[in-house]
Amino acid sequence: MNGAIKPDLLRPRWSKVFTDLWADKTRTGLVVASIAVGVFAIGMIVTAYVILSQDINRSYAAVDPPNIVVLTDPFDKAFVQTIQNLPGVNQAEGRRLVDTRAQRGTQDWQDLALVGVSSFSSPINRLVPILGTQYPKDDEVIVSQNLMFSTGYQPGDILKIEIPDGSIHSLTVVGLVTDQTTSKPDPNSSSNGFVSMKTLGLMGLDSNFNQLYVTVKGGGSDPALIARVADSINAQIKNSQRTVYSIDQKLSTEHPMTSSILAVIGIMIALGALITVLSSSLIINTLNALLTQQLRQIGIMKMVGARSFQILGMYITLIIAYGVIALLLAVPLGALAGYGLAWFIANLMGAGLQGFRIIPLAVLIQVVVGILIPLGAGFFPVNSGAKINVQRAISNYRPGSRVPKKNRFRLNPSVFAWIPRPILLSFRNTFRKLGRLLLTLFTLTVAGAVFIAVFNARDSMHAFMDQLMQHFMGDVTVDFRQPYRVVRIQQTLLEIPGVKGVEGWGGVAGEIWDANGKLVTKLSIAAPPQDTQLLHPDFVAGRWLLPGEMNAIVVSDSIYKFYPDLKPGDSVIIKIPGRYQEKWQVVGIFRFVAVFDDPLAYANFDFIAGITHMPNQAASYRLITDVHDAASVQVLTRRIDDTLRSQNFLVQNVQSGGILREKATQALNILVTFLLIMAVLTAFVGSIGLMGTMSINVLERTREIGVMRTIGAIDRVIMLSVIIEALVIGLITWLLAIALSFPISYLLLNIIGKAMMGSPLATSFTPLGILVWLGVVIVLSVIASVIPARNAARLTINEVLAYE
Repeated sequence: MNGAIKPDLLRPRWSKVFTDLWADKTRTGLVVASIAVGVFAIGMIVTAYVILSQDINRSYAAVDPPNIVVLTDPFDKAFVQTIQNLPGVNQAEGRRLVDTRAQRGTQDWQDLALVGVSSFSSPINRLVPILGTQYPKDDEVIVSQNLMFSTGYQPGDILKIEIPDGSIHSLTVVGLVTDQTTSKPDPNSSSNGFVSMKTLGLMGLDSNFNQLYVTVKGGGSDPALIARVADSINAQIKNSQRTVYSIDQKLSTEHPMTSSILAVIGIMIALGALITVLSSSLIINTLNALLTQQLRQIGIMKMVGARSFQILGMYITLIIAYGVIALLLAVPLGALAGYGLAWFIANLMGAGLQGFRIIPLAVLIQVVVGILIPLGAGFFPVNSGAKINVQRAISNYRPGSRVPKKNRFRLNPSVFAWIPRPILLSFRNTFRKLGRLLLTLFTLTVAGAVFIAVFNARDSMHAFMDQLMQHFMGDVTVDFRQPYRVVRIQQTLLEIPGVKGVEGWGGVAGEIWDANGKLVTKLSIAAPPQDTQLLHPDFVAGRWLLPGEMNAIVVSDSIYKFYPDLKPGDSVIIKIPGRYQEKWQVVGIFRFVAVFDDPLAYANFDFIAGITHMPNQAASYRLITDVHDAASVQVLTRRIDDTLRSQNFLVQNVQSGGILREKATQALNILVTFLLIMAVLTAFVGSIGLMGTMSINVLERTREIGVMRTIGAIDRVIMLSVIIEALVIGLITWLLAIALSFPISYLLLNIIGKAMMGSPLATSFTPLGILVWLGVVIVLSVIASVIPARNAARLTINEVLAYE
């Protein structure tokens, strides 16, 4: 029997792996945090993406939304039955839509679309209660509410409701509900108030309907069937001598905002992937430094028989351990954050989720990213270190060290004699390890470029919104329920202090037809005064309207969707209600946004007023004010409202342009917030990379610090040299990030524009992002260098001179 004890060859290697993990907790923490941030971001976004893609469409389909919504002239229950009997129709229901204003106490008036419902147990567009009841009685109202459109009303509130004839009635709010059909952001949209048809009768309105809700057979998932049924309904309404003012078609299986929301999350996925890639630079830096520090250990292991593949396996195991620890932290946090993000977005749209759950796809992607990315980043430095021969490993050789070449252009040191030596030392140390520096610069530069690009995107989207909103509002916009003579309104409003200009705007809904007598598209035609100060179109081609020009329009570039080769001077066939089809000349084409299905056009005010039989009259007025702060405009808006009401004008609404713009930009602000979160995560990875670099640099300078101490360097000087080194790196990345932010901003806005607006957005650049990032990078540099600097300052002379 052989009594020799066989050595346990496995235990020392795995013990060393554990020691490397545990002994240097700072290094382990930095690597794990870097991996975890990317894994967390990917997990959060993929989880949100999957939950939203599954749940919001299910939530929308669960309420049986209407596939066809038609706004037309008044009709009765008999006509609803006629529509019900059309082929392909599953359910038909009539509703009464009334544009009203609501006021709670002494607060400002708010637009409220009052919807009269025959039966609240109707199977079409079921309302989901949030608070209170969903079944209002006489003189009661329930109000739709979501994060996008919030009135602030609560059950028990008494509302004053002003209807089109100017009379005011009181209704009690008895419930808040979600209505997913109204969740799409629109500056002209408002919350809905649902009442019984009997309540409308008590308010003096008749029992006729003006809105038709229709669902089709087959679950509403066939767009071709929906289109055929819509055509049949359109023909039936026209045969009954009624006018169709709008007709919307929707799938039951797809929430109206699904494509936009998922496109935005897709952008966040791309940024999350970028964060993961950036984290790989820290892994490369850390492993290079670890191998440099442990070269002699590798040499000794080889001397006692270790093979290269065994050493490689040991360090590969260390990398996997980093990834596993990161996964243990990031996977549960990513799942929770992803569900929270999905819940927040769903609430914006009034949708419901199926409940918290772990998404297997997200976990699988996280595991792949958390293991493969670190392995891919760490394999080459580890493989190179494992193959080093024993002689080089146990010598003073270090990877990257070379005999310095003689520089014929070497500068005279006396030139820099005025700069303190610790500062010169910091500059020298910054560029000592060029490979490590480049990886650090890459990480922090990309982080800064993304951060600056988000600010540029924010500024560009707000500039776009300013350009867009000029087509819809003035400083204050006043809409009446009937047209009034422009001169009369101007005289009344110009007497109010703070109002310095009043423009009466006309308008009419038109249709473009082709030469075969088929409808091409609807067309919204606005008619500003010739000398308007509120409109500055961005022309793609052509010119503005000339005074007295008839049958001429300036049209938005969305017309290219129907006429790709259209150019100024060409004619299109336009039909205005009550008139024959006529040829109109296109004299100009201006840049607009493709998110609106129907093109927008402008024609001369006098011409439109003539064909609508309202000469010198308008129902919409846009005011120019000499006050622009929110508080002053609000006071002025109330004064205008009170003045017009006191003179018995039938006012539909008085609204400041700031409020309209705020409503329109809510969705954009939410998007910017999400992008900023991703930018902050990116900056966090960059800061970890900088902290890791500074820790490694201090470790490699241990002997140098000892020499500095022996010649009298105090703690403050040593700390200052480390902090200055970090600031130099930070400021270099700041300059590089400014340059890189330009293409990233362009790319980001191009993606956002096409995803949400249907067309790319013009890129504008703001110095705010550059200045904010300068402050951030200075703070990050100081924070990232404080711990390494303190560690350096605490080393004693004996410790540093004995360091190997």
